[in-house]
Amino acid sequence: MLPRDELGNRAAFCAGCGWGRRFLAGVPVELPEQCPDCGAAVISSCPACGEGITSLMQITCSGCGEALRESEFFGRPIRRKPERHALPSEAPQCAGEAEAAFSRPD
Repeated sequence: MLPRDELGNRAAFCAGCGWGRRFLAGVPVELPEQCPDCGAAVISSCPACGEGITSLMQITCSGCGEALRESEFFGRPIRRKPERHALPSEAPQCAGEAEAAFSRPD
């Protein structure tokens, strides 16, 4: 068993408010069609090709590259590891809070 299988190797999320849930592929699970928090649609696979979503932070489909949601959430970039199919220049950068905190003299 891989470490990610312990928490779930698939994910479903709401692109509207960020609600999300991990689950195991191949195991029956009841996912809501609408977000329990805001009522927007919950997606668990790419609408374009049907590829399963593997990360709650995923922005584009790992199968076809189609956008699943915006790369910013509540005005801030979604912090995540670069997606394997994405170009390195497409990965969002930190908004600078950590750098600013460490550069202040205490």
